[in-house]
Amino acid sequence: MYKGISPLFEEIQIMRDKYFNTAIFKSAIHTRSVPDKWSVAESIYHCYLLLKLTRITSACYLPIACFYMQLRRPEIKRYIDNMENIYRGKTMKAPFILKPKMKREYTLEELRDLLEEETEKMKFCVEPLTKEQCYWIRYPDPVPKYPNVVQVVKLLRIHEEHHYTVVTERERQYREKNKEESF
Repeated sequence: MYKGISPLFEEIQIMRDKYFNTAIFKSAIHTRSVPDKWSVAESIYHCYLLLKLTRITSACYLPIACFYMQLRRPEIKRYIDNMENIYRGKTMKAPFILKPKMKREYTLEELRDLLEEETEKMKFCVEPLTKEQCYWIRYPDPVPKYPNVVQVVKLLRIHEEHHYTVVTERERQYREKNKEESF
Protein backbone atom coordinates (compact mmCIF):
# COMPACT_ATOMS: atom_id res chain seq x y z
CA MET A 1 0.00 0.00 0.00
CA TYR A 2 1.25 3.49 -0.80
CA LYS A 3 2.67 4.73 2.50
CA GLY A 4 0.66 7.96 2.33
CA ILE A 5 -2.65 6.10 2.56
CA SER A 6 -2.01 4.08 5.74
CA PRO A 7 -2.07 7.14 8.03
CA LEU A 8 -5.41 8.15 6.51
CA PHE A 9 -6.97 4.87 7.55
CA GLU A 10 -5.42 5.32 11.01
CA GLU A 11 -7.10 8.75 11.23
CA ILE A 12 -10.45 7.06 10.51
CA GLN A 13 -9.84 4.61 13.38
CA ILE A 14 -8.87 7.38 15.80
CA MET A 15 -11.94 9.40 14.85
CA ARG A 16 -14.21 6.36 15.31
CA ASP A 17 -12.66 5.58 18.69
CA LYS A 18 -13.34 9.14 19.80
CA TYR A 19 -17.03 9.10 18.90
CA PHE A 20 -17.85 5.47 19.69
CA ASN A 21 -16.62 5.98 23.26
CA THR A 22 -18.91 8.94 23.99
CA ALA A 23 -21.96 8.69 26.23
CA ILE A 24 -24.22 9.65 23.31
CA PHE A 25 -22.98 6.74 21.20
CA LYS A 26 -23.35 4.36 24.15
CA SER A 27 -26.94 5.31 25.00
CA ALA A 28 -30.25 4.86 23.14
CA ILE A 29 -28.73 4.81 19.65
CA HIS A 30 -31.97 3.82 17.90
CA THR A 31 -34.05 6.69 19.28
CA ARG A 32 -34.57 9.70 17.05
CA SER A 33 -34.30 12.89 19.09
CA VAL A 34 -35.82 14.80 16.17
CA PRO A 35 -38.56 12.90 14.28
CA ASP A 36 -37.39 13.56 10.71
CA LYS A 37 -33.64 13.24 11.46
CA TRP A 38 -31.61 10.06 11.70
CA SER A 39 -30.77 8.40 14.99
CA VAL A 40 -27.17 7.64 15.98
CA ALA A 41 -27.55 4.09 14.65
CA GLU A 42 -29.04 5.28 11.37
CA SER A 43 -26.21 7.79 10.92
CA ILE A 44 -23.59 5.09 11.52
CA TYR A 45 -25.40 2.74 9.14
CA HIS A 46 -25.52 5.48 6.48
CA CYS A 47 -21.73 5.90 6.84
CA TYR A 48 -21.37 2.14 6.46
CA LEU A 49 -23.48 2.22 3.27
CA LEU A 50 -21.33 4.97 1.73
CA LEU A 51 -18.15 3.11 2.66
CA LYS A 52 -19.55 -0.09 1.16
CA LEU A 53 -20.62 1.67 -2.05
CA THR A 54 -17.18 3.30 -2.34
CA ARG A 55 -15.48 -0.04 -1.77
CA ILE A 56 -17.63 -1.87 -4.34
CA THR A 57 -17.05 0.92 -6.86
CA SER A 58 -13.32 0.83 -6.13
CA ALA A 59 -13.13 -2.95 -6.53
CA CYS A 60 -14.50 -2.61 -10.07
CA TYR A 61 -13.13 0.77 -11.06
CA LEU A 62 -9.54 0.71 -9.80
CA PRO A 63 -8.32 -2.29 -11.86
CA ILE A 64 -9.77 -0.75 -15.03
CA ALA A 65 -8.27 2.65 -14.20
CA CYS A 66 -4.88 1.03 -13.52
CA PHE A 67 -4.99 -0.75 -16.87
CA TYR A 68 -5.92 2.49 -18.62
CA MET A 69 -3.08 4.25 -16.82
CA GLN A 70 -0.63 1.61 -18.10
CA LEU A 71 -1.81 2.22 -21.66
CA ARG A 72 -1.50 6.00 -21.40
CA ARG A 73 1.68 6.07 -19.31
CA PRO A 74 0.94 9.55 -18.03
CA GLU A 75 3.40 11.74 -16.26
CA ILE A 76 2.16 12.81 -12.86
CA LYS A 77 2.54 16.57 -12.71
CA ARG A 78 1.00 17.33 -9.31
CA TYR A 79 0.37 15.28 -6.20
CA ILE A 80 -2.85 16.85 -4.96
CA ASP A 81 -4.00 15.45 -1.65
CA ASN A 82 -5.93 18.25 0.06
CA MET A 83 -9.66 17.57 0.42
CA GLU A 84 -12.15 20.21 1.44
CA ASN A 85 -15.04 19.41 3.71
CA ILE A 86 -17.77 19.33 1.08
CA TYR A 87 -20.32 18.65 3.82
CA ARG A 88 -19.81 22.02 5.52
CA GLY A 89 -22.68 24.42 4.99
CA LYS A 90 -25.97 23.45 3.38
CA THR A 91 -26.83 19.81 3.92
CA MET A 92 -27.38 17.41 1.05
CA LYS A 93 -30.12 14.84 0.79
CA ALA A 94 -28.78 11.31 0.75
CA PRO A 95 -29.53 9.36 -2.43
CA PHE A 96 -31.97 6.50 -1.92
CA ILE A 97 -29.19 3.91 -2.09
CA LEU A 98 -27.53 5.49 0.96
CA LYS A 99 -30.63 5.96 3.10
CA PRO A 100 -30.41 3.71 6.13
CA LYS A 101 -33.10 1.05 5.99
CA MET A 102 -31.93 -1.27 8.73
CA LYS A 103 -33.65 -4.63 8.79
CA ARG A 104 -33.06 -4.88 12.54
CA GLU A 105 -31.66 -2.90 15.44
CA TYR A 106 -27.92 -3.45 15.40
CA THR A 107 -25.93 -2.98 18.58
CA LEU A 108 -23.21 -0.34 18.63
CA GLU A 109 -20.59 -3.09 18.47
CA GLU A 110 -22.26 -4.66 15.44
CA LEU A 111 -22.36 -1.31 13.66
CA ARG A 112 -18.69 -0.73 14.46
CA ASP A 113 -17.89 -4.21 13.16
CA LEU A 114 -19.71 -3.46 9.89
CA LEU A 115 -17.63 -0.29 9.47
CA GLU A 116 -14.39 -2.08 10.34
CA GLU A 117 -15.07 -4.94 7.95
CA GLU A 118 -15.76 -2.55 5.06
CA THR A 119 -12.71 -0.48 5.96
CA GLU A 120 -10.51 -3.57 5.74
CA LYS A 121 -12.04 -4.42 2.36
CA MET A 122 -11.40 -0.85 1.19
CA LYS A 123 -7.78 -1.11 2.33
CA PHE A 124 -7.49 -4.30 0.29
CA CYS A 125 -8.77 -2.43 -2.80
CA VAL A 126 -6.16 0.31 -2.55
CA GLU A 127 -3.32 -1.87 -1.25
CA PRO A 128 -1.74 -2.71 -4.63
CA LEU A 129 -1.75 0.91 -5.84
CA THR A 130 1.45 2.86 -6.32
CA LYS A 131 1.85 6.49 -5.32
CA GLU A 132 1.42 7.52 -8.96
CA GLN A 133 -1.79 5.50 -9.30
CA CYS A 134 -3.19 6.94 -6.07
CA TYR A 135 -2.77 10.46 -7.39
CA TRP A 136 -3.55 9.95 -11.08
CA ILE A 137 -6.72 7.82 -10.83
CA ARG A 138 -9.79 9.98 -10.34
CA TYR A 139 -13.23 8.83 -9.33
CA PRO A 140 -16.12 9.88 -11.59
CA ASP A 141 -17.86 11.87 -8.86
CA PRO A 142 -18.56 15.52 -9.68
CA VAL A 143 -19.76 16.55 -6.19
CA PRO A 144 -16.28 16.41 -4.60
CA LYS A 145 -14.75 17.52 -7.95
CA TYR A 146 -13.47 14.15 -9.22
CA PRO A 147 -11.24 13.15 -6.30
CA ASN A 148 -8.17 10.95 -6.61
CA VAL A 149 -7.73 7.84 -4.43
CA VAL A 150 -6.00 9.71 -1.59
CA GLN A 151 -8.76 12.31 -1.57
CA VAL A 152 -11.47 9.62 -1.57
CA VAL A 153 -10.03 8.04 1.58
CA LYS A 154 -9.89 11.49 3.18
CA LEU A 155 -13.46 12.09 2.08
CA LEU A 156 -14.60 8.89 3.79
CA ARG A 157 -13.23 10.24 7.09
CA ILE A 158 -14.69 13.70 6.51
CA HIS A 159 -18.10 12.19 5.75
CA GLU A 160 -18.14 9.99 8.85
CA GLU A 161 -16.92 12.78 11.09
CA HIS A 162 -19.54 15.14 9.67
CA HIS A 163 -22.38 12.75 10.50
CA TYR A 164 -21.01 11.89 13.93
CA THR A 165 -20.60 15.57 14.78
CA VAL A 166 -24.12 16.44 13.57
CA VAL A 167 -25.81 13.59 15.42
CA THR A 168 -23.78 14.21 18.60
CA GLU A 169 -24.69 17.90 18.61
CA ARG A 170 -28.36 17.13 17.94
CA GLU A 171 -28.46 14.57 20.77
CA ARG A 172 -26.68 16.96 23.14
CA GLN A 173 -29.19 19.73 22.41
CA TYR A 174 -32.08 17.31 22.84
CA ARG A 175 -30.77 16.14 26.22
CA GLU A 176 -30.19 19.69 27.43
CA LYS A 177 -33.70 20.65 26.39
CA ASN A 178 -35.20 17.64 28.20
CA LYS A 179 -33.10 18.36 31.29
CA GLU A 180 -34.45 21.95 31.41
CA GLU A 181 -38.04 20.77 30.95
CA SER A 182 -37.75 18.28 33.78
CA PHE A 183 -36.93 21.03 36.31
